[in-house]
Amino acid sequence: MGKPTIKDNTPAEERAIQRQVAEDPYTWPTAPDTQVIRRGRPIGKSKAQVSVRLDFDVLAALKQPDEKGWQTRMNRHLRDSLKLGKREANKRSHKHKDPG
Repeated sequence: MGKPTIKDNTPAEERAIQRQVAEDPYTWPTAPDTQVIRRGRPIGKSKAQVSVRLDFDVLAALKQPDEKGWQTRMNRHLRDSLKLGKREANKRSHKHKDPG
C-alpha cells in the first residue's frame, strides 16, 4: 500500500468550495493580513523512515524533558556524535536508493 497523494483542488472544485463557504451562515470573513499556513510535512523528502529498536532507558532519556520532539533530539544527537554538523535543508547526502 503506497503513500496517499495530496492534490490541490481544481479551479472548478475551488470555486464550488468558495461558493459553499460564502453561503454558510456560520462562516466569518478573515482578516486582510491573514496568511495561509500549510500543515503537515514539507514538500520533498529529506529524511528516510526507519524502524529501530532502542533500550527502554535510552528511549526514556530521549523523551525528557518533554515527550514531544524525541525523534528530532535523537537525530540531533546522532548527527553530533557522527560529527556531521547541521544538515542543509532539502539536501540528501546518502547514496542509497530512495525506497519511496
